[in-house]
Parts: sequence; structure tokens; C-alpha cells
Amino acid sequence: MTNYRLSNEQRRLKEAARDFAQRELLPISTEVERAGGPLTRAVLKMMAERGFMGLDVPEEYGGLGLDALSCAVVLEEIAAVWFSASSYPMTLLTGPLLFAGTDAQKRKYLPKVASGDLITAFALTEPDVGSDAASIQTFARRDGDDWVINGRKIFITNGGRADLIVLFARTDKDAPRGGGISLFLIEKGAPGFSVGQTYDTIAHTANPIAELNFEDCRVPGTALLGAAGEGFKYLQVGFAKTRAIYGARIAGVAQGALDYALNYMQTREQFGQPLAAFQALRFRAADLASRIEAARQLSYHAVALAEDETPDASAAASMAKLFASEVCTEVTQQAIQFLGGHGMVKDHLVERYYRETKLFQIGDGSSEMLRLLVSRHLNRQSQAGMSARLASD
Repeated sequence: MTNYRLSNEQRRLKEAARDFAQRELLPISTEVERAGGPLTRAVLKMMAERGFMGLDVPEEYGGLGLDALSCAVVLEEIAAVWFSASSYPMTLLTGPLLFAGTDAQKRKYLPKVASGDLITAFALTEPDVGSDAASIQTFARRDGDDWVINGRKIFITNGGRADLIVLFARTDKDAPRGGGISLFLIEKGAPGFSVGQTYDTIAHTANPIAELNFEDCRVPGTALLGAAGEGFKYLQVGFAKTRAIYGARIAGVAQGALDYALNYMQTREQFGQPLAAFQALRFRAADLASRIEAARQLSYHAVALAEDETPDASAAASMAKLFASEVCTEVTQQAIQFLGGHGMVKDHLVERYYRETKLFQIGDGSSEMLRLLVSRHLNRQSQAGMSARLASD
């Protein structure tokens, strides 16, 4: 369906991304996923050559400089074929780096992001710290002009092969909760930095997840991103935008699963007619298509709010990812059911879509945490409304 918010240029972008994903990424994804991954650097270079890397990187650094909604429609189409590939064209590095980075840092890293030459990882989660990011224990202390870092990070996507780690570390142990945390840019090969175990996960194998260890890891002062103690503030830069776009990516996966099932139902016959001829199955597909469209529209709306930096943007982004995750779970389960026994076979894409869905309920903000954030927003709105009514009495 065509979204009323999309300009003609955004529609062309969406169609180009769909064509690229179906024609070039789909066969690669099948081969890589069957072999157990990972997504190779050659694929990233190919994506860059086709114009699908560095979507949000300004043109002066070699990127496309797209607005958030344009990024969303491109990533949605890529995710519909291969969710793992949709993780690269827009990274969590760009926003904080543009906001707080030095000119030297921007010139060093952003062109490599846009060209597909730099794989990044975002190191926040620790053994005893998941959603409660304010409680991280990894500590960085000043030593002359350098920083010395000690700590351990777990479940870090692409951590084992990243060229650059965006690291969260505490730099002031006495700071109030949420304060005293800084961002560091850790390059592969830094002394004292090592990769621990790589987790054998049920999905997202093309972007392997690893443990990272920092044992007296020494980095220069230039590795600090922005000012010390301002890490959480930098994290929030563009975070609502990223989470809202995540919702669009998830809607893309749901659409991909439904499209695959519908195509199968056109050719699979039972009782002398295609499965698509059975009214019960058509009606169920109609319900799923409606819910996917609702998830897509909510995500686009949240992206627009984030682009305008409205007060409701963060809550809308949380709603978008939460709702899209729930919808995608429902759609992928039903897609397998549409295929029957064939849905259990790895030769069919719906099997991978189904496994990947679990990631959406846990990674980048679990469904439970998103519900907490939305409920807090509702409480603030309710309290503000009550105060306004009392003031008017």
C-alpha cells in the first residue's frame, strides 16, 4: 500500500530498495544463512556501490544524507528480505558522532561507514546490566593523556568482528544514577581489548553476537566521544528516530513473511483448488495485512515525530517497536501455519522469519521495558492533565 506521507522521491527510493533486495540480496541471504553466516564485507561493499550504505551520513562525508522517513522506507524493504542486512545502512554511531564528535573523528569514521569499509558495534550490555543501563560497571580512568578501561560486555552484535566499538563506560563512580557515563570509540587491536565467546544463537547468525573483554585496555584521549560524563545524553541523540525506524524494519519482516506465504498459497493445491481459494485463509490473511499496515503507519508516524523532535517522540517510538514486534510474531507464526509442514523446512524463508522474530521482542529494548517506558509517559500525561484541570478550577 502507498503511505500518504511519502513523497514521490521516497516512493522511488522504496521501489528501488525493494528491487535491489529481491534481485541481489535475496540469493546472497539464502546462501549465507544456510552456511551459518556471517554477512561478509564483500556484501557491504556491494550495498555501498548500489547506494544503500550511509543513508543518514551527510553527503560531505560520502553518505546519502537522507531524512529519517526515507531511511525507514529503504530499511523496511531490505529487512523484508534479510533483516541482518538492514542493520548496516544506518548505524547507532552516526547520530552521537555528528552531535558530539570532533572534526577529526567525523572525517576518520563517517566516510568509512558510508563506503561499507567500517563495521561498528555498540557495547552497552553487561553480565549484570541489561535494560538498566544506568548501572553499568565497566570503568574508565584517566592516566595522563590516556584512558584505561576495565570491564566486560556481553551480547554485542558484531562485537567479534567490528572495526570500531562504541563503548559505554563509567568515568565517575560517585556521580548520581545515570550520570558519570561516557562514550568511547575503541578500535580493533587496542591493547587490553579482546573478544571472548561468540554466542550460538537461534537467529541473527549473519551478525554474530559476542562477548567483549577490557583488561587495562589503554586508549588515547582522542578515543573519548564528546565530554566525559555525557554518554547518556549522546545516546538519546536520534535514539527515538532509530527505534521508530526499527519498528518499520520489523514491519518489513512481517510483510516479507506474509508475501512469501501468499505466493505459496497461490500454487499449493488441496481438495482440487489453491489454498488461496479458501475463504477462511483469505480472511485470515486480510486480518494480518491490516495489522502489518497499522504497524507500518505507526512506525512512520513515530519517525515523523522523532524528526520534528516532539516531546511524544520517544513514547511513540517505543509504541511502534512494541506493536510491530507483536504483529510480526503473529504474522510469522501464521505464515508457517499457511505452509503447513513445509513451513518447518529451512528451504522456505518463513522458517527464518519466524526465528528472527524473537530478537525483536528482546533486542534494542525488550517488550517489557518498552511497556514500562510507555506507561511512564502515560503517567506524566495524566499528571499534567490533572494539574491543568486543577489550575483551571
